[in-house]
Amino acid sequence: MPITDSTAGTLDRPAGWFFDGRCDPGARDRLTAALTAWLTSDALRWLVKNVPGRAAPGAPPAPLAWPAALDGALPAEGAALDRPLPAEDTGALPAAVAAPEGPLPAGAAGALSAAVAALDEICDWSVPGTVWDFRVAGERPLAGPGGDEPPASRDAVAARTDSLGLRAHGRLSGDVATVVVLGGRRLAPLNRTRVVADAIAAGRLAPERVVMLSARRALDGAERASAEVATYAPGARTEADLMAAAARRLGPGAGGVEVVEVPAPPGTRRASTHETLRFLAEDSGLDLAAPLALVTSPTCRPYQHLEAARALGLAAGLAFETVAHPRAWAAAPGVTAAAPHVYLQEIRGTIQAAGRYAAELAATAPAEPPGLAALA
Repeated sequence: MPITDSTAGTLDRPAGWFFDGRCDPGARDRLTAALTAWLTSDALRWLVKNVPGRAAPGAPPAPLAWPAALDGALPAEGAALDRPLPAEDTGALPAAVAAPEGPLPAGAAGALSAAVAALDEICDWSVPGTVWDFRVAGERPLAGPGGDEPPASRDAVAARTDSLGLRAHGRLSGDVATVVVLGGRRLAPLNRTRVVADAIAAGRLAPERVVMLSARRALDGAERASAEVATYAPGARTEADLMAAAARRLGPGAGGVEVVEVPAPPGTRRASTHETLRFLAEDSGLDLAAPLALVTSPTCRPYQHLEAARALGLAAGLAFETVAHPRAWAAAPGVTAAAPHVYLQEIRGTIQAAGRYAAELAATAPAEPPGLAALA
């Protein structure tokens, strides 16, 4: 029986998600605290408790237990405020997106590590083919209808994903020097490029460089023949072809425009988000002027922001922000809105990305001065 939810319109919405605003490599604790607040939020707790997973392919759905270690966990001070959900996604950032004033709770990195460790169980739902992992352990699909329909109402799941920020697009800052448009399927390259083109045309943005970044991937037959691709890239054979076609929509104010195709790592899979961004920062030969802006799709923002925090922030010391196109742009004829399992997959992927970020954060933490521990 579908789960009804009478509170969907009045859920708490954060004053600023961890992927809102600029990620400054020198302010790691602020990103870390905001990420911990997201991982311990009431919205994520509700999804875990109310959308069953499967212990094995073909097994009956079973409730997922919210980790006992996170019971009573509260978001970091200043990281969230009570506010009703908007009737529609306007893309406007909440007033408190800027980092909160005053000291953060001590041990932000430790709190994140503890939250990630407690959520390890949730990523054990990653048995291929479950509703929480319809991609069968792969990164963003290539296609496919997905897993089972969650036994919770679409509206209830959508309200929680809205509260977690997976349907908001944010705002592109005017002082961005380098814009990186991330690759994708079908209309995604065009919609993401349109964010940049519209900002340039309106005089809100004058970047030094726009990079169209894609993994090396051949389009499958259905994608090549799709009406979406035909609207802007007829004859395209690769994701890089889609990016090049979308780049032609940029006006003269885009500065230098580069199409960068990242080779696949050894094996048959395509390069991941992290691998493409590391390639851009370390092996592309491009001089990336900061700050950067990454442009993606709304559901991908949390996951890709964390992967960028590792590849650009921790590894390269670059300040960046992550924005998206309005989700209404994806509602082309014949294109359905993201179904619940798409949001659930992205949430699971973000939890896993948080674990990787926490591990690299610990590995790159400044050494503690000698004797400091003894004084604590």
